[in-house]
Amino acid sequence: MKLPLRPSLLKIRHTKIKYIIIHHSICQYNIPEAKIDNPKFQIPSLISSVLEKKQPDINYHFVIEKIKDDYHIITYRPFVYICEFDDIDKNINNDALHIALLGSYNFKIPEERLYNILAYRLLTPLISNFKISPNKIYFHREVSNNKEESCPGNFVNKEKLISVIRRFIVK
Repeated sequence: MKLPLRPSLLKIRHTKIKYIIIHHSICQYNIPEAKIDNPKFQIPSLISSVLEKKQPDINYHFVIEKIKDDYHIITYRPFVYICEFDDIDKNINNDALHIALLGSYNFKIPEERLYNILAYRLLTPLISNFKISPNKIYFHREVSNNKEESCPGNFVNKEKLISVIRRFIVK
């Protein structure tokens, strides 16, 4: 299945990247098999959901999926394009990169390996390249104007994530 990229439908970023926002895919795409710990690949379901909604592409810059025994980072939306979330203030959203953890972390506890992969392979390089402070990494629920938002899931621990990031930051 091929995801059609329609750049003409995307908004171009005209500002510097200042924030990173962490999501889980359930907050935007209702993928039934992602609600439980499932060995089935979930990216095809995510792509099907995008096609059904007739969206230009997946509304995240990166998606992290567990494939077999390890987590893999998949790049989707180029940095030059803005991901659109109606519940996030435009001043934050337009200056942010969005990362989705595939699945629902309201139902499962993230493994230590997920924190390590997210921090070492993705967040630390982004922090270094864009000169972003770890204090500017937010969970979707922290910047959402929807007070009932739980994204990226009740079981994702921000303090743990930040401590893993700080282990990898080179000064």
